[in-house]
Amino acid sequence: MYLKRKIDEYLLEWKKNEERLPLIIKGARQIGKTESINHFTEQNYSNIVSINFVLEPKYKTILSDGYAVEDIIKNISMIDTSKRFIVGDTVIIFDELQEFPDIATALKSFSIDGRFDVICSGSLLGINYRKIHSNSVGYKTDYEMFS
Repeated sequence: MYLKRKIDEYLLEWKKNEERLPLIIKGARQIGKTESINHFTEQNYSNIVSINFVLEPKYKTILSDGYAVEDIIKNISMIDTSKRFIVGDTVIIFDELQEFPDIATALKSFSIDGRFDVICSGSLLGINYRKIHSNSVGYKTDYEMFS
């Protein structure tokens, strides 16, 4: 059973915006960030590429060739050939951002490229948001979720 949250309406409005930027959802641990994102994406996208940097640390190599979208997609595809990237109908979820904050630097590339929607989530515990904030100013949207 899914528990409806305030973020649900926010995510719908974000999706409706044709000029939407990559989204970073931050908040305390265990408040439903991932559950809310998964519920939203399952309802609104036919193709979801989800990466959890805690459960799947092998994905911390996806920036080895740089921050260009093509390089990141190539590296994700090399790790898992079942992941598909459909232009205009793929959302890429980078979960547990605090484990790999460098991915935030790539948000500028995703924003400029525009082929895929990107949602990141991370716990306020152990993440250097100052670094992330300065990396992508003007190329991302921040949302802070509360319990």
